[in-house]
Amino acid sequence: MKIVVVLAALLLLLPAVAFAGDISAPLHVQQKHQQMLYSTVLVRAGQGTGSGTVIFSEERDGEYLSLVLTNHHVVKSNIKVSEEWNPQAQEKVERETRRPVLIDIWEYNNFSDAIGTIGRQATIEAWDKDRDLALLRVVDSERPLPYVAELYPEDQDDGPWIFQQVFAVGAGLGKPPFPTAGLLSGFGRDKDGRQLYLASAPTIFGNSGGSLFVYSPRDTYELIGVPSMVSAYGWAGVVTHMGWSRPVSAIRIFLRANDYGFVLGDPIEEPEAVEDN
Repeated sequence: MKIVVVLAALLLLLPAVAFAGDISAPLHVQQKHQQMLYSTVLVRAGQGTGSGTVIFSEERDGEYLSLVLTNHHVVKSNIKVSEEWNPQAQEKVERETRRPVLIDIWEYNNFSDAIGTIGRQATIEAWDKDRDLALLRVVDSERPLPYVAELYPEDQDDGPWIFQQVFAVGAGLGKPPFPTAGLLSGFGRDKDGRQLYLASAPTIFGNSGGSLFVYSPRDTYELIGVPSMVSAYGWAGVVTHMGWSRPVSAIRIFLRANDYGFVLGDPIEEPEAVEDN
């Protein structure tokens, strides 16, 4: 009798196993790779590395513009702000210099096998220390980047919400980009009161500047945050499954404040024509 019961239980599980196989079908894997993994790059600045995500690559004014989103702290070693004496103003003024950074764009075989990188220089177009965000412009105006992450759209009532599955993607420890999975676990604030997302998808050193994705009701994987820090206790107790990300709302503020609202779909304002009198 026990054997019969066990066999019956196994038969009941067969449809569920088949369904799980359908979820892992090649087309679904391909979607994950193209919408999350392939848009992730490694960022080299100074002696350290971090991650970045391609959020725009289109033709504008006859040449291609490709933009990579990352953390300010990933590229801050390449930004120098100093005070210099201005003899005309007879006072000290701030002078900012930005050195280019290097990015590695990974290439893959069979969706998963990282076979090498394409190196590019990128300039630091904008940065925000308080929100820990920076925007890089790829120094290549002749070719677009093939994979671009989608930002979670505005005015949606479908999340993100706690318990929603999330995927953190980044080049942790300078390795080829890889994903981890978890849940959106909570909402918090930084020391200045700015919102943060807490996720249980493990992140480690080098994941900073990467992306936090969700699968949306629009049947696509969309970026909801940029991993920025992890929780810790004591001097060395890093809790990798308690990672904090800058939310997409902060990303929108940052882009618009630096005249990159067109990345979000904002209309481009044309300069007003000046009439001769």
